[in-house]
This record gives sequence, structure tokens and C-alpha cells, in this order.
Amino acid sequence: MEHQQKTYRLFFALWPSDQVRRSIGEVLSRLPSKKKGRAIQTHNLHETLHFIGQVTESTRECMHTAAQSINAEAFQLSLDHFGYFSRAKIFWMGSQNIPEQLTRLQRELGCAIAECGFNVESRTYTPHITLMRKCRQVETDQIRFSIPWRVDEFVLVESITYQEGVKYQVLEKYPLT
Repeated sequence: MEHQQKTYRLFFALWPSDQVRRSIGEVLSRLPSKKKGRAIQTHNLHETLHFIGQVTESTRECMHTAAQSINAEAFQLSLDHFGYFSRAKIFWMGSQNIPEQLTRLQRELGCAIAECGFNVESRTYTPHITLMRKCRQVETDQIRFSIPWRVDEFVLVESITYQEGVKYQVLEKYPLT
């Protein structure tokens, strides 16, 4: 009988506090209700640093060790605009001014986990929080907002699929200095 090795569907992310999640929900409640798409549940909101995909236990351990080696600064993020990826039909929220610390964190983490066999995205990193999938363009011009977010850690998250949908489980937290 062949032994099936357990795999994990993982990603590294910035994980908003409950306060930031409430603020995002409040801004979303001001959107015109005619928006069409599949909303991301508030407890699953996050800003992906690197999507890993399916990995074995040993790769997960390697990535955890690699992430522990990151020495990056904490920073302030301001979620202050909406965006839309038309090809992917994703409606998102992000920052007009991306802190250098975020770009550096994403790059250094990518280099560290590449040692575990991870192929880093070649596309330019566009930090964002996905709000809705399978979405048609949403009119948002009239909505002004700015949500302050103090980022003092990044996390390793497992994506677990249930009959009811997907739940994201934070496995590890890595403090920023």
C-alpha cells in the first residue's frame, strides 16, 4: 500500500488586525450594491506576499525556517484606493504609496524561500487585498477612504477547502522589527 504524503496549500501574507478588517467592511458597505461578484469573507482578507501552492511537510518546514531568517522592518500601510484586475476579474483594495519596507520584505522573502525550490513570480509585485472574485468592473470613484494599518508581522497561511468554502488558517507568525 502506497503512503500518501500530506500536502499543504500555503501562502505568505500580511494579516490585517480585527480593527483593519472592520474598517474594510465599513468601506465596502458604502459601495453601490449593484456590484456583481463573489465577495471574500472578512475573516479571509489578507495581502499576499507569495502564493506557494501545494507543498509537502518537508517543504513547509524549509519555508518556515527560511521565513524565520527574514530581518525586516515594521511599517505603516494606508489602504486608500480600489483597483481592478480586468483579466482575472478581481476587485481589490490597496495603497497608492507602497512603503519600501513592504517591497523589500516581499523580495527578501522570495529569495529566502527560493532556496526551498519555490519559483518566485516574475511579474511586478502589486500589493493588494482581494475583495471580490469573478467581478465585473465596479464604480468606486466617489468613495474616499484611508485605512491605517500598522504592519508588524507577516504570516504563513494554509488554505483549507471545506464544502462551505475556503478557510485560511494562520500557521506561523514572523515578527518585523
